[in-house]
Amino acid sequence: MAAVDTLASFHSCAQLGATLPSVDNPSGEDRLALDNRSLWPNGTELIVNMWGQSDFVRSKVIQYANEWSLYANLTFKFMDRDAPGDSDIRISFTSGAGSWSYIGTGAKTISQSEPTMNFGWFNDETSDEEFSRTVIHEFGHAIGCIHEQASPVVDIPWNKPAVYEYYLRTNGWDQAKVDGNVFAKAAQANTLNSNWDKTSIMQYPYPPELTLDGSSAGWNRVLSNLDKTFVMRCYPKEGIVRNTQDGVYLVNRVRGNQRASGLAYYANFGNNDGHEPDDYVEVSNDDYTWWENGGEATFGSGAHVRAIVKWNLAEDAGRSPLYQRVGFAEKSGERWNVYRDDGRVLYERDGWRVQAMFWAF
Repeated sequence: MAAVDTLASFHSCAQLGATLPSVDNPSGEDRLALDNRSLWPNGTELIVNMWGQSDFVRSKVIQYANEWSLYANLTFKFMDRDAPGDSDIRISFTSGAGSWSYIGTGAKTISQSEPTMNFGWFNDETSDEEFSRTVIHEFGHAIGCIHEQASPVVDIPWNKPAVYEYYLRTNGWDQAKVDGNVFAKAAQANTLNSNWDKTSIMQYPYPPELTLDGSSAGWNRVLSNLDKTFVMRCYPKEGIVRNTQDGVYLVNRVRGNQRASGLAYYANFGNNDGHEPDDYVEVSNDDYTWWENGGEATFGSGAHVRAIVKWNLAEDAGRSPLYQRVGFAEKSGERWNVYRDDGRVLYERDGWRVQAMFWAF
């Protein structure tokens, strides 16, 4: 699809939420905050009620909502049509009202007689691509995700007059609504985030005409790898559940014919791609280590030892599916889950390409 056509038929979404105060919005502006109070308790079964629509449309909502449950330790229990009882998420299909959702536990503040999510353009002729893009996106909001362009690490050089004109013309949004749903950023202090991911299901597409430097983002219709990793971090499926924010990557390094392995430590785990670690310790410096054999590494030396990290992985860890839990690690008595990564380049330094093989959090 040509860039000029990217937004030609784009149906956009408004994110709503509970009144959660943030550093950037001390008055409690309700569209931005994403902190632990927006996340459901890990392991929650969320009751979902859909008001109306055909059996076909309802089946597609169920199908694509459950994409999140493949990675997050959350499940959705969909009520039968016209079944009585309270629900956590209530879906309306009001035509002309757009598609939108409250963010995470913000839905708990809404009366049981009111919807917490709407799909405004679905019918029996809607394509699977459109069901996938829209349902996964809105259920991302429902489990606590904000728009990716609202991440505190994003710096899109918007052409603001062009953006205002576009959304006024296509959505009838005034400047305040554009500010809240396109330009505004969440406060870092209250936000769990990954590195900015233009391929995230939560990222709006935008053509080069809406930016000052001609940059753009395309249509995203499925969960990206970072989406999967991020939601696993927020809602771990098994193993140890932690509240602290640090973690390590088990990495392999390569420069020409040279190979080495080590542990890259980040005080704030997430938003790490492209950034050098807060600390690094070598595990092997003549070849890659065999991570599945387990081991330990010491950050610092002598009287300046800061931490000892030990890891223990399953024998088939390196052959396990991406992002699957494959073992555990310990740091100063604290236990972490270890997940398989995809060998992507985490960062580069002095000609070394540092690849993330596993991550422990």
